[in-house]
Amino acid sequence: RGETMSSRAVCGALRAVASRLASAPAASATRPASRFAFERAGTHTRPSYDPPRDFRAKAWAPLADARRLASAHALRRAPPSFAASAGATRGLSGKSKRFVSDGKTSRGSAASGKILLETPPRTAARAEPPRAAIPKPSSVPDAVAADGMPRYPALSVPGALRLGDYVGTAIFAVTGSLAAAARGMDVLGATVVGTVTAVGGGTIRDVLLGRGRRAFWMEEPEYLWICVLSAAGAFLAWPHLEERFNVRISDSWVEYLDALGVGAFCVIGAQNGIRAGVPCAAAVACGMFTATFGGVVRDVLMERPVRILHSYTDIYATTALGGATTYMLVRQMGLPVSTRIIAGFSVAVALRVAANKHDWRLPTYAGPLVINDAESEPRDTRFTARGFMKRNAKESRDGPNANERDAESETRKAPRVPSGAVAAARKGDDGSGARPKLAEAAAAAFRAFGV
Repeated sequence: RGETMSSRAVCGALRAVASRLASAPAASATRPASRFAFERAGTHTRPSYDPPRDFRAKAWAPLADARRLASAHALRRAPPSFAASAGATRGLSGKSKRFVSDGKTSRGSAASGKILLETPPRTAARAEPPRAAIPKPSSVPDAVAADGMPRYPALSVPGALRLGDYVGTAIFAVTGSLAAAARGMDVLGATVVGTVTAVGGGTIRDVLLGRGRRAFWMEEPEYLWICVLSAAGAFLAWPHLEERFNVRISDSWVEYLDALGVGAFCVIGAQNGIRAGVPCAAAVACGMFTATFGGVVRDVLMERPVRILHSYTDIYATTALGGATTYMLVRQMGLPVSTRIIAGFSVAVALRVAANKHDWRLPTYAGPLVINDAESEPRDTRFTARGFMKRNAKESRDGPNANERDAESETRKAPRVPSGAVAAARKGDDGSGARPKLAEAAAAAFRAFGV
């Protein structure tokens, strides 16, 4: 009986323990989380790759070092956009990886209804570059500084370049407006042509550089106001200035201001090309476009020969090319930005003033001089099937004749390209000015090779 009572007591105690265990939360929910487990998504979204704090024994050191090396290796192999993204929890798309429920439950936590969280993909920890690879601010040369200038004129060399840009814009607008007025355009036409002359080169440069760039005068409207006021003011006030103060468009001060504009524009164009990341030759071309292509559009609108493509006056685009090239060469030497600006500006201005003073021009084509237009007409070189059949029949009947074939091929040859002197004379080029003897030099070179 005593054994029966003791067995009943044991069974009752076991039932109580079983009912208590059944009513208690699951053991997996009450057990403290492992150090490797992630915290809730609302409080922490970045996994930790450091070794657990509870295991600081020396046996865990190789594992921790291996994890750090693997993380650094993965970061080196990752694309730059991934390495530069903010936070180690940002993936290739740049969006933060949040913990999302997959709706699954474990058997052990079915009673408590705890939803398992999806484990986020492991991302490489950000590895710091070696300290020797990061240059100190004092060791960074001025040559790698951004090529540019302030928004408005200032007491510095780049600020003075901005002032020269304003002056060049105004004088280009004035000369373009007066040239259009001399061709019989009204006040609107002269203002439009003057504005195009001043900002047309920079606009074409920005269009060629592309990549969503807008014209510079849309971002800096002060240039548009300078052009409109200068062009319209010159159209209205220049006759009175000529009568009152005896000023002329051919005065030396106008040429000096024009040379100043060429120097400023070619340097600014080269700077824009550099900032756009184009090659060196393309940056030089950007300098020439900025300084001269406004005049190209002006001449096209006025239906006259383009100045930079003809030699009826002194050289113009060549001086801009010289200034832009000088700027790029000084930049390659690693000199400061101020030195580059002074060098490129000075060369362009000096070349422009010297060209105007000494009447420097480029030579025209040195072909045969043809005065009569009838002599320059090309011979009839048309080919017809009927003539070919007649020649074929004659050759098959009489046999080939070498002399006849040579004479026929000679008559079928196109005439030589005539000299450009006659056509240039019709466009105002009288052949004067100091021109390099390129034709004589080329002829001497060919004679040296026995040609």
